[in-house]
Amino acid sequence: MIPVYTEAVKIYEAAGGKAGGVVPDDDTPAEKPKLTGKAKAADLGNRLIGFVSASVTPLIPGLVSGGMLKVFLLLATLVYPAFEGTSSYTLLSQLANVPFYFMPVFVAYGVAKKLGGTPLYAMSVAAALVYPDFIAMFADGPVTIFFLPVTKVSYNSTLLPALLIGIFAYYCEKILTKIIPGILRTVLVGMCTMGLTYVAGITVLGPLGDLVGGVIVHFFLWASATFGPVAIALLAAAMPWLVMTGMHHAVTPFMVQAFADPGYDVFFRPSYILHNMAEGGACLGVALRTKNKAFRAECLSLAFGCIVAGVTEPALYGVNLRLKKPMIGIMVGAAAGGVVAGALGATAYVYGYSTILALPIFQQTMWAMAIAIAVDIAVAAIVTAVLGFEDTPAEE
Repeated sequence: MIPVYTEAVKIYEAAGGKAGGVVPDDDTPAEKPKLTGKAKAADLGNRLIGFVSASVTPLIPGLVSGGMLKVFLLLATLVYPAFEGTSSYTLLSQLANVPFYFMPVFVAYGVAKKLGGTPLYAMSVAAALVYPDFIAMFADGPVTIFFLPVTKVSYNSTLLPALLIGIFAYYCEKILTKIIPGILRTVLVGMCTMGLTYVAGITVLGPLGDLVGGVIVHFFLWASATFGPVAIALLAAAMPWLVMTGMHHAVTPFMVQAFADPGYDVFFRPSYILHNMAEGGACLGVALRTKNKAFRAECLSLAFGCIVAGVTEPALYGVNLRLKKPMIGIMVGAAAGGVVAGALGATAYVYGYSTILALPIFQQTMWAMAIAIAVDIAVAAIVTAVLGFEDTPAEE
């Protein structure tokens, strides 16, 4: 007897066909308007950003946890230098490196879940890319698979190769499910999907993703090195608008990639943190200026949330954007902090949340980021208080 799940797709399609392929008239959704020109391009861009963001988001908690564990180990060795030579340090260090080293595996999972494919297929191929013996094979000379040349690339801690592999695996599985007879589907779909994806991955997709990701990350680093503090200031000042449009998710993959190659971030993480601090600073400025005691208390609470917890949405949408002028304070404050951070060389070495509590991720440049944050908050608060705004009337 053929297991029911092997025929699930056919059963579903058959049921839809007998029902006319539609839902009852009362529940039939209205047709979406056809987009053309710039609207179509914008919609495609938004969907692409949403896809990349959804694929990478499941990875973020692991990166933050691993990064903070690295910070803990660093602080522990400063307090007790002998700790670095213990097995406890070695084991915890291995644990901290896992989210970064096996990044391709976790990204492949995120892509598969987002697209609706079978996660294990893409994850298996991604895991094969970081398998230790893969790189070891190149010690004996060129490597081929079915006469196709395999490029020597170290895939651990990479992001884009797994992204491309996850997409390929999904469509490969989808096509194979349609063309392979139901009686053979359970046996062949998975094997063929993994095999074809692996061949494509190590010959084309992996090297391409590694190349593109490296070029983009190094472009941002070049911009930061060439234009220095100005580049960081511009990104930090633009962040509130990027957050509102969701565009800030577009650079997240490259920010993650930067911690793998070259292993630090002088551009994205400082800008993200400085934006959050500026949101909090603007709320402090509003609190200083408003005569509404209840609103002042609310603004102080939101400022605390931005600066300490790294949560900006309530402040952005509830206060700063609503009052309009505080947005100027945010941009000026973030830009000022960006100039200071760039001039003093603030550099993040591990991933962390965008909060003042993440200062240790800047390690020896922590003092530089601390000064930048202080300038950021102070300027945002002062500019907001000086410019003023239409105050919220107190409730009688």
